[in-house]
This record gives sequence, structure tokens and C-alpha cells, in this order.
Amino acid sequence: MDPAELRAFIKEHRDKIQSTNLPLRDIRVIDLGAVVAAPFAAAMLGDFGAEVIKIEPRETPDAIRFWNIVDQKYQPYWLVHSRNKLPITLNLKHPKGQEVLRQLVKGSDVLLENMRPRTLDRLGFSSAELWKLNPGLVIGRISGYGQTGPYSSRPGFGTLAESMSGFAQLNTHPGHPPTLPPMPLADMLTGIHLAFGVMVALRGQKRGVSGGEEIDLSLYEPLLSFLSPEYLVYILSGEIPQPFGNEQPFAVPRNNYQAKDGKWVALSGTAQAPFERIMDLVGHSELKTQPGFRNNAERISPESRKVLNKVIGDWIRSKSREEVIKECEKAGVTMGPVYNMEDISKDPHVKDRATIYEVLDPVTGKTLSFPAGPIRLRKTPACIQYPGLPMGAANDYVLQNLLGYTAEEVAKMKEEKVI
Repeated sequence: MDPAELRAFIKEHRDKIQSTNLPLRDIRVIDLGAVVAAPFAAAMLGDFGAEVIKIEPRETPDAIRFWNIVDQKYQPYWLVHSRNKLPITLNLKHPKGQEVLRQLVKGSDVLLENMRPRTLDRLGFSSAELWKLNPGLVIGRISGYGQTGPYSSRPGFGTLAESMSGFAQLNTHPGHPPTLPPMPLADMLTGIHLAFGVMVALRGQKRGVSGGEEIDLSLYEPLLSFLSPEYLVYILSGEIPQPFGNEQPFAVPRNNYQAKDGKWVALSGTAQAPFERIMDLVGHSELKTQPGFRNNAERISPESRKVLNKVIGDWIRSKSREEVIKECEKAGVTMGPVYNMEDISKDPHVKDRATIYEVLDPVTGKTLSFPAGPIRLRKTPACIQYPGLPMGAANDYVLQNLLGYTAEEVAKMKEEKVI
């Protein structure tokens, strides 16, 4: 699509959003983030109608454009995490680029960034300066270690946060090395927290008038907060929690088991009633009243764990995964499949729930499908208009339609490498 077609495409879809009752359709968000953390928060806000203007330096595209490219043209991470956004290029070191940002700030409600602390300050956009332009601006900041503290100036990435938070140390099997997650977990989890913080701040905000707020999130603290009980265990007992693999040190049974056909299932039956149903199902009802198994406090011993894993594992290994799931469902036992991406794509429940969104990519003409935000509002459901667009695709729309620059002025900016 040429620039004129892209501008018309974007305008059509933004007009559609304005005609809906999506709860954030009147909110404008400046996404100055890169990679995943802050952009993930912006994508969540965009799902519910927020007008998200994604800014990239003209010489250095967002790195996720180059992650796991398929067929030399599809950019999965960019297409998903930049859905619904208006991507523009902007040289923030150029005076005219800074002026464009000032104009955007005046007409926006939220600015999100995940640069190293005080990077924007050095460009002339400290919080104080931003609030001079717009007293109602909500500023959301994500950094590796937060805006304060002795580590605040260090560069930080999700991998470091997943390690520092204690997650990697616990996310493994006993005797094995610390294990990092297979996705940017810290970034995405922090992005969710940022989106929540923005919504809280917007409760008392009025664009250009009042309610300006600054949200300070580090990448390691959201994951650490999820591990709060483990931290308290250490404080109270002095014992460092150790990895337990697929099990839990405080509840039994809970594990993954392999069926006869080589496929896996996950089981969780740690409460008393589910545990008793499991014992009936696998043919060992006697264990319900036998010492060592009568309650969870007895079952967490190494000896009891070993017995339970054997009797449950033996029963599952005698059947196919489908047979296991059907019999468990009939008996009211909480067990489910361990899926890969192909399994998910074929699952009837996933299909019926419309967990997977289908959206047309205007650049390639291909219909793409991917799971997007899981938040469901019955009256105003999330709306995915289009996937991530090419770099600078919304330059003309944002500069001309939103900020009032003329076509000649925009052309001049391109010549001067402002955009």
C-alpha cells in the first residue's frame, strides 16, 4: 500500500472505533517504548479503543520487528504487539521532531516509555516539562530496576529481571540449572501492571487540565510480587525455598504425567475432595484413610509423594491421553492436556471461545490469526482492527489528520530526516 492508501485505511478504521462504545475510544496514548514491556501495555489499551501512536526512531526500528521472521516477510512479534497502533517515525534529537512530540503530548492522555531512567530528561522531556505541556498527562515508565535506587542507572532486560526476581531459581527441577521462561515473561507481566496503573491514574485525570501522574515500574518487582509467599517463607523460617520441578512443596498431588500414546497431561488435586476422587479413579481408594495420605500435611512427605506419583502415573500410562481426559472429566477429577501450539489451533473449546482472533493484514492481504488480550467485557469487547503496520505507516495520518501539518510540511520533514 502506498502512503495515501495507508492514510485512508487508518482513517477508516479510526472512524470505526470512534463510532463504537469502546471504553477507551477517547483516550490517546503515546507509545515511546521498544521491544515488549511498555508496548505490551499500550497494545492492551488499544484493544479497548485507545488511539495508540507508536513512535520509532527513524534510523533504528523496534527490535521486535526482527524477531522470528517467517517467510522473510512476516514479523510475528511486531504484528501481535503493535496491533491497532499508529506507527510513526520521529527523530527526537532534531528540534522539529521534538516539536512534533510536544504537540502530541498536548493532545494526549498517556505517555508510555521503557528507556533507561532520565533518557527523556536529557532530550528536554522530564516529567516536569511534560506536565507544563499537559498537566493531565499520565506518564508510565518501565525500566530494569525502577527510577530510584542504586541500580536505577543500569540497563535492564527481562532476562535479568526473571533472574533477579527469584523466578529462574525456582523455575526448574531439583539439581538442574536455573531456567528462564520461553517468552519475555517479565516484560509482559510488567506491561500488564503498567496498563492497570494507567487505568487507575485515568480515574482522576482530565487531558490538559489536571490529574497528571507518574507510574514507576521495574521489570523485576512484578515477578517478585508473584513470589511473595516464597519470600515470606524465607523470612519466617530462614530456609531458602528450593525448586520443586512440576510439583509444589506445600501441596500434593500436582504434576505432569505421560499417557500411553506419549502425550502428557497435567493434574492438580491438592484439596481433599479432589484428592479422594483421584484415588477412587485410579483404583486406590484405600489410600484415602491410610496414614501418610489422610490429609495434605501428611501427603507432602517425600515417601507419600513417591507413592502417589507411582499410582497416578501407572494408571495414566495405561491409557491414551484422550481416554485419561474423558475418564477424569466423568469422575470430576481436575486433569487437562499439556498442549503445544498445534494442539491449541485445533482445540474446539479454544475455537468456540474465540480465543484466537482473525485479522486481515493490509500489507500482504493475508488473514492472520493469533490470541490477543484475554480480558472479556461482555458489552464492550476488545476490538482488533489490524495487526502491526509497516514502519512510519501512520506518519501522514498522525501529522496531517491529528496535528494539522500540511502535506508540504510533512514532505519537508522527510527531506530533513525528522520523520
